[in-house]
Amino acid sequence: MEKRIVIATHAMFSEGIASSLKMIFGDAVPVECITAYVDLSVDYQDKLEKIVSEHDYEHAELVVLTDILGGSVNNEFMGLLDKYNFHLITGINLALLFEVVTCPAEDLTANLPSIVEQAREHIVLCNELVEAKAAAAADDQLAELNEF
Repeated sequence: MEKRIVIATHAMFSEGIASSLKMIFGDAVPVECITAYVDLSVDYQDKLEKIVSEHDYEHAELVVLTDILGGSVNNEFMGLLDKYNFHLITGINLALLFEVVTCPAEDLTANLPSIVEQAREHIVLCNELVEAKAAAAADDQLAELNEF
């Protein structure tokens, strides 16, 4: 079983994140990018449906990654979930993309819930990390002083 990965986002975001992926993995990982609503002459509803309807489900898992829940791109794919057996994940980030890319196709269905959870852990307000580190350092200093 193979795996087909489609990144579908508003504007050029899909190409940008795919470029970062290529920087790490080179050309070894083919992904398809949909830059939705850039060309207003394109019928994106039709284009997105063709991706799903013409996919070879017998030989490959289809994973579609979109940018935002409730956005038009994701909503178009959401409307196709009851007709086609593909994986739709929204809120793409590089950590999520790395995990999807490196997961073997035959393990994808079982591993997607944990992959999504791991990707969520990479969304962090770093200020809180710095504050926690400073507080821990202060606690350590206080503990050292109390030892005397």
